[in-house]
Amino acid sequence: MKKHNFSAGPCILPNEVMQKASEAVVELDGIGLSLIEISHRSKEFVAVMEKARSLALELLGLEGKGYKALYLQGGASLEFLMVAYNFLESKAGYINTGTWSTKAIKEAKPFGDVIEIASSKDKNFNYIPRGYVVPNDLDYLHLTSNNTIFGTQIKEFPNT
Repeated sequence: MKKHNFSAGPCILPNEVMQKASEAVVELDGIGLSLIEISHRSKEFVAVMEKARSLALELLGLEGKGYKALYLQGGASLEFLMVAYNFLESKAGYINTGTWSTKAIKEAKPFGDVIEIASSKDKNFNYIPRGYVVPNDLDYLHLTSNNTIFGTQIKEFPNT
């Protein structure tokens, strides 16, 4: 029986996906080279990326609606920066529930006024703050709903 990883981050892939991926690492579509040996600018690699982009949009129900799928290196920290870069015009509010929201606050600060509306830092992030008021003048409110490191989760979101 195959083991299952229920941790945050990596996931289990179906056997047929693993088989097809492993074949592409040996040789891609009979071209004599593997996926990891060809140029990222080659027509074969571009075709793989275009198919991945198309499938991502299809799975999200966004195909044909003017959206583009981008594959960027950087993970969560880059996402934190991109949210602030794109949405923070004057002031953003953050509910600090642990490591991820602390990092998001750090990435947003260079882009504008960042206010920490509530925090559970006083108890090492072992609870979700309650009873806070969300100001009306925010460009956005950032909540990390699933704090995987400290094991807390926001189950009810403020009506904004």
